[in-house]
Amino acid sequence: MNDKIFLGFTHTLLKTGGWDCFPPVAMTIVKSLVCKPWLFTSLLLLTLSNLAAQAQASCPAGNPRSTEYIRRNPPNRCEGIQREPISGNTLRLISIAIRNIPSYGETLLMQIPQINGGNNPQVKLQSLEKYYQLDNPSLSPNGSGYSFSWDTYVLKKENILPDTLRALAYFNLGSESVHIPVILGNTSGKYEFVFFTPSRAKFSTFEILRDGKRVYSSPLNNARSGEIVFNWDGRNASAGRYELHIIANIEPIRQPPQRIERRFVFEHNPNWLK
Repeated sequence: MNDKIFLGFTHTLLKTGGWDCFPPVAMTIVKSLVCKPWLFTSLLLLTLSNLAAQAQASCPAGNPRSTEYIRRNPPNRCEGIQREPISGNTLRLISIAIRNIPSYGETLLMQIPQINGGNNPQVKLQSLEKYYQLDNPSLSPNGSGYSFSWDTYVLKKENILPDTLRALAYFNLGSESVHIPVILGNTSGKYEFVFFTPSRAKFSTFEILRDGKRVYSSPLNNARSGEIVFNWDGRNASAGRYELHIIANIEPIRQPPQRIERRFVFEHNPNWLK
């Protein structure tokens, strides 16, 4: 067992009142782990190996000429067709992107701009129409952010239309997640905000705020289901941190209507749209 972990753990016990702060059963387990460091280490290694096995099982190796969801390289990523169950009363933000892909070439470029304090962005690319997913790409950092270029074999093989691609990325900055627009192909001069719900939904509020002040609003009063797309041309808006605020009323099948209010923080720079 790592000595620093062991000493820190023991110090925490003493600082919080020693063994008396644990119920009897828990105290017996904790004492066993602390008094027998080899047992703690074994359990830790077993947990880590199980997590690694689960990750490998969810993205296994396979035939690269298939279109199944498998580990592919180069470059390293999980990509392919994978069906996922969808709840009947959900509303999800699935994309904040700048997208302009007239047609597929041999490769497709994805770019994620950098922001102050941001490292290792989380990113997911998908096309719900064909159950296509791309996760865990090995992003290449550069002066302006991160990029990822991959072959379009699966996209072409499954006839996945460029207009159906959705991308979502964010940085974890402390306790706050800051979304960042994903640039697919070339810039288009506008942002696409895409929500998905299998139920009918009306958006009484769709607004973009800066320092609490509204800079854009586009409510949707006609009920729709599936993918719901909003566009914003932010080329004349100053760079900085913005907030997307939505209020939606969804109508799940055989359930009473539900009111959903959400707020999403995102970064904007007009240069990304030019």
